Amino acid sequence: MWLPGLRVGFSLLPSLVLLLDLLGLAAGTSQRMFLEEMLKDYDVNVWPHGDTGKPTTVNVQMFINSFGSLNAANMDYSIDVFLRQRWNDPRLRFSDTREKITVTNPAIQAKIWKPDTYFNNVKDAEVHQVTMPNILVRLHRNGDVLYSMRVTLTLACSMEFEKYPFDAQFCGTSISSYANTDDVIVYKWVDVNPIDLPDQLEIAQFDLINYSTDNYTQYFVTGNFSGLMVHFSLRRQNGYHVLQTYVPTILIVSISWVSFWLDPNAVPGRVSLGVTTLLTLTTLASGIRAQLPPVSYVKAIDVWIGMCMIMVFGALLEFTLANWLANKKISENGQTIFRIPKALAGSDAEEPEDVEDAAGKSPKTYMDYARALDRLCRGLFPFSFLVFNIVYWPYYLIQQHRTLSIHGLVDGV
Repeated sequence: MWLPGLRVGFSLLPSLVLLLDLLGLAAGTSQRMFLEEMLKDYDVNVWPHGDTGKPTTVNVQMFINSFGSLNAANMDYSIDVFLRQRWNDPRLRFSDTREKITVTNPAIQAKIWKPDTYFNNVKDAEVHQVTMPNILVRLHRNGDVLYSMRVTLTLACSMEFEKYPFDAQFCGTSISSYANTDDVIVYKWVDVNPIDLPDQLEIAQFDLINYSTDNYTQYFVTGNFSGLMVHFSLRRQNGYHVLQTYVPTILIVSISWVSFWLDPNAVPGRVSLGVTTLLTLTTLASGIRAQLPPVSYVKAIDVWIGMCMIMVFGALLEFTLANWLANKKISENGQTIFRIPKALAGSDAEEPEDVEDAAGKSPKTYMDYARALDRLCRGLFPFSFLVFNIVYWPYYLIQQHRTLSIHGLVDGV
């Protein structure tokens, strides 16, 4: 059962919706007409303080929305930032009940003077367009202008890899005006939080230790240009490389030692084991080199891979010598060079001076020496690799700490 008042309310609903739409359209038209009237005599080619001859101070703030991983092969990194620029334009002052006006119309935004800011070391840049152009122009009643945009930047970074993967990188970027000298635009970082970061900023394989900002002036033949710099201090995390590089290579080297427990005459088994571990290590090293630029100096990872190569190749050479001794016949008048120490002599050891066995049928070989060599290498190779690890890890970890201390970042480590 319908009540008369309810029926009347539903009949008025379309009229109310139409009225609200008309009011919104009228408000939008009113704001557009207000802006067009204010910009009627506005010259976008003259900077805000051009009539006084003073430079316009542009205050800059960056909010780092996300920090992409550093690309070692290309020596660059990417950041997603909200670039916010503020200045005062006396020509845009208005007397109105509104405190501020947000300009979203690109046609009107183009009529307002804006600084021609650019990034000096940018490789690629993209202004976000979803779901609409991420560009904001906000006018305040006193003439202050906020110009904000969201942009993803790919920036060049000169990296050093002598200590890779125990390295610390120092990357940054700088901004300045492309065409206007410092008598037109002067850039300054805002006093509070010039670089703003999310509380839980994550960077793949890196820790952001610190950042710093600075002002500078560029001197060119075309004039002097004001600019700003920001530096990021990053320390590489070692967990990824420990799991993907160091642990697998340690296992490969350890597997190569299994050949010391095989018979010196087990040629197929020992050759297959040695060649397989060597090829596997070579393939792993090739994958690591593909992630890095072709620099001419030796890196920490090169020292590690080189030592692993020596250990695996040494095990293969040891088998060659052991097999040669196992098949080398002792002549009738042959004299052995030295006697096998008791620690290396097995229970099946025989006196090398005996030229023939008890039956007198087969000549004697240096088999005992071959087996003694295997027993020696069972302890020598692991011990050598252990000593190398004891020297390698503390040395490069201390070097990483020293690099950070040189830049005054020890407290953040």
